[in-house]
Formats: sequence, structure tokens, C-alpha cells
Amino acid sequence: MTVARLWKWPLVLAALTLFGLLAALLGQDAVWWIASWVTLAAPLAVIVLCILRS
Repeated sequence: MTVARLWKWPLVLAALTLFGLLAALLGQDAVWWIASWVTLAAPLAVIVLCILRS
């Protein structure tokens, strides 16, 4: 297993989380709030899916 393959999805989830936090802090419109909710919920959805698959 290569390093890129191993770290691809954790880096994607980290980027989504960072974007969600910045959108929540810096955004003023409802669009930014919705974007922050969706991106911050993505890692939680992945956790739930992994638990249900096991």
C-alpha cells in the first residue's frame, strides 16, 4: 500500500473539516452556514457508515 493511497481519504476529510470551520467563522450568509454544516457533517457521516459496515 502506497503512502498516497493510505492518506488520501484522511486528507480529504481534514480538508473538508478545515473548509467547514473557516466557512462557519468567516461566512456571513446562509449559504456559508449551510456549507459549513454539510462539510462538518461529512466526517460524522463517514464514521457512521464505517460503524454500520462493521
